[in-house]
Amino acid sequence: MQLTEHFTLEEFTRSTTGERAKINNSVPVQLMPNIKLTANKLECVRKVLGFPIIITSGYRCPALNTQVGGSPTSAHTKGLAVDFHSSYGTPKEICQRLIDAGVQFDKLIQEHNQWVHIGFSPSNNRQIVLTAVKQGGKTVYVNGLV
Repeated sequence: MQLTEHFTLEEFTRSTTGERAKINNSVPVQLMPNIKLTANKLECVRKVLGFPIIITSGYRCPALNTQVGGSPTSAHTKGLAVDFHSSYGTPKEICQRLIDAGVQFDKLIQEHNQWVHIGFSPSNNRQIVLTAVKQGGKTVYVNGLV
């Protein structure tokens, strides 16, 4: 199902972890407005970057979110966040570009120098910027871009 010019529902629900674990990661009908909001916001992100976005993790049903070790309050479970990368540049460069361009987001996380997490809110985008790093084998979130 085509959500926007460049994004499909399949991109939001695809999960190799879910496939291996035989988890049905279909989006409940009540969350479709959130998925569509996120897809529309990603069009803005794509335009700012000038390069395609590859979604590596979009919507996660509760079972899939548990399987991947996601936070129980993850915006992924509400259809309001994605993890992605782009040939624009490194995750840090992508985050800096989005900040500099004034893109509205709820949470932007540069994750382990490997991917970008971006979350949106239907009502109040807080503009939180974090960097995820490993300390003592655990993921720690540091304020700002590191």
